Amino acid sequence: MTIMQAHNQASQLLSDKLYSREQAHVTARILLDAVVGASHVHLTRAQDALTAAQTERFETALSELLGGRPLAYILGTREFFGLEFRCDERGLIPRPETELLVEFVLEQLTERIRLEPHRQFRVADLGTGTGCVAISIVKNFPSAQVFATDVSPTTLELARENARLHAVEGRMEFVAGKQDNWASPLLGQGEAAFDLIVSNPPYISPSDIAELPVQIKNFEPRGALDGGPDGLDCYRQIARQCRVLLAPKGALACELGIGQFESVRHIFHRADWSVDAPIRDFQGIERVIVAKL
Repeated sequence: MTIMQAHNQASQLLSDKLYSREQAHVTARILLDAVVGASHVHLTRAQDALTAAQTERFETALSELLGGRPLAYILGTREFFGLEFRCDERGLIPRPETELLVEFVLEQLTERIRLEPHRQFRVADLGTGTGCVAISIVKNFPSAQVFATDVSPTTLELARENARLHAVEGRMEFVAGKQDNWASPLLGQGEAAFDLIVSNPPYISPSDIAELPVQIKNFEPRGALDGGPDGLDCYRQIARQCRVLLAPKGALACELGIGQFESVRHIFHRADWSVDAPIRDFQGIERVIVAKL
């Protein structure tokens, strides 16, 4: 089978079962590039024949994709904030909207370091997943002291693997989380005050999870998705528990689901936090809530 034949076959199957024609074309290209180990091979090497091993890898990957397994898990990586992160079923797949949390921290650190250039600032990433947020912060601000927590030991190991991949493991602290208690694992980490706290908590209700695409509901970790009956349980816990972690003049930022800002703002107000205007994503959706004491 030539590369062009494989591309055409995969594009047709994917457009019949999963994607638009354009999405199918791009996805088939990405799979082929990964199998062959070069870029845009359907154009540059269209008439080359796939080896037997490449054909087997391509057909296996295509079968997994048609069965619903996410492309990021098949490829084993996902790009986030300009970095490549190891990605598998142990952690939620990094998404572009979560980059807003990194941007918020970098903006805050830039200003705070300008005012206090000799102070080491402490940042906590609650529910770190792949570690993409925490590691992106460390890569851009090596002087920051960053703590990453996760309740799942296997997920925390994935974050460590990514930290090793980016040569920052020695500049971070990984802390085993505690179910339904976001603050207590960090209280024993020396000085308990954090200048910035960020989190992308589970925020989807079980009824909404049931309506998600199969790639998400059947493959991504349920614990990283399920936010309780109304999707807001984690915000209630964070608002109630994390006051004790925040340093004077500190700030806490959490990613939100679509349409959740007003409900989450009410939760934080009831727990005696003040809330800034929401940070909106590239589609104008209220995507990040920022709370202060």
